[in-house]
Amino acid sequence: MHAFGLGGFRLAALACVALPALTGCSTLLTAAYLLRPADVPAEFNGLRGKHVAVACRPIVELEFSDAGSARELAGLVGSQLQSNVRRTRIIGQHEVARWIDENAWVDYPTLGKALDADLVVGVDLEQFRLHEGSTLYRGRATARIRVFDVATKDLVFEKRIDDFAFPANSAIPATDRSESEFRGMFLQMLSQKVSRCFHAYESREVFAEDSLTF
Repeated sequence: MHAFGLGGFRLAALACVALPALTGCSTLLTAAYLLRPADVPAEFNGLRGKHVAVACRPIVELEFSDAGSARELAGLVGSQLQSNVRRTRIIGQHEVARWIDENAWVDYPTLGKALDADLVVGVDLEQFRLHEGSTLYRGRATARIRVFDVATKDLVFEKRIDDFAFPANSAIPATDRSESEFRGMFLQMLSQKVSRCFHAYESREVFAEDSLTF
């Protein structure tokens, strides 16, 4: 167990439990166990010890169809950061959502100042869909991630995620689960992709996720 690591084991085990249609779970566990631990460092570690707001905005074309998904994604990213970035204090998503609802949108630094944040992690959702054809689920998303220093309004980190897909190598028949169930799975995976910009992680976790077959 020590060679595999609790994080990788839990990921694979949870996948087998959560996805009853999943095949090859034993093979996945064996392969992941044999992989040598290899930590991937954070691309930006400036969130440590900071008061951070996370906000996600869909582009205009998605504003009405996927505004709920954008807010849920922001909440999931915040939870990931709270769990994985030491000493970071994440502002509750209900506070972020309330400010956005009550104020005309200006920009991320303005939101951060109103919420007394040090930094704002802004995620612009440019593409978001759940279906591949009429009978299959395969989520795809494109997002622009930016971090702003609230005091100076400076952009201190930026990254694009282009055409993120889940599952990576297959699709799920729509008869196997409801759309809401798949939507929750996809948002969880996308939130992990976003949050990993800001904390170290083990490469075998990504390998396990990409190896999921349905």
